[in-house]
Amino acid sequence: MARTVDPELQAQRRNAITDAAATLFAEHGYDATPVTAIAKAAGVSSGTVFHYFGDKRGVFRAIFERDLPESQAMIERYRDAVDPLAAILDIVAELVEPASDPLASGLVVEVIRQVTHDPQLAVILEETDAVVNRGLSDLLRRAHGRIDPSLDPDATATWIRAITDSAFLYADNPTAVAPVDTMRTVIHRYLTGHPGERS
Repeated sequence: MARTVDPELQAQRRNAITDAAATLFAEHGYDATPVTAIAKAAGVSSGTVFHYFGDKRGVFRAIFERDLPESQAMIERYRDAVDPLAAILDIVAELVEPASDPLASGLVVEVIRQVTHDPQLAVILEETDAVVNRGLSDLLRRAHGRIDPSLDPDATATWIRAITDSAFLYADNPTAVAPVDTMRTVIHRYLTGHPGERS
């Protein structure tokens, strides 16, 4: 008789492995992190890691695969916002908030290193970027009259992502305090030319 598959248990194991891997990759780098270390940190066997992810690159990709549904859900929450400018600033806050994680900068460094070696990872990142950029572009079009009319929505969405991504490059800098409030202010000034509120 075949064993019954427990989807909840499978999801828990996948998440445990992915979380453990994210920490180790951020702290030690991709190349210096063996699958055995990931398995030990996750409390599973190396065979279990290979069963769920195939290889170490599969584990690394899985960290960023989780971003796609989360980004889709975020954009959907703000899609019909009454105040599109406020929605854009709230999205900025959600994009930047993870930069406060002490491991953020290490993981960003590793994804920059690994994306050139992994076309599948590049596709994952591009899909997530496309979802967020489209959502921002739509809100920017709806914010007509509230923002600088000379700004092209598509180009502006790309620059918003570039600016928010920069927060992660300075995540471990002790003088780069209050990244969320700072980025909200920066983006508000970029869009309107005015200081704006820090709400």
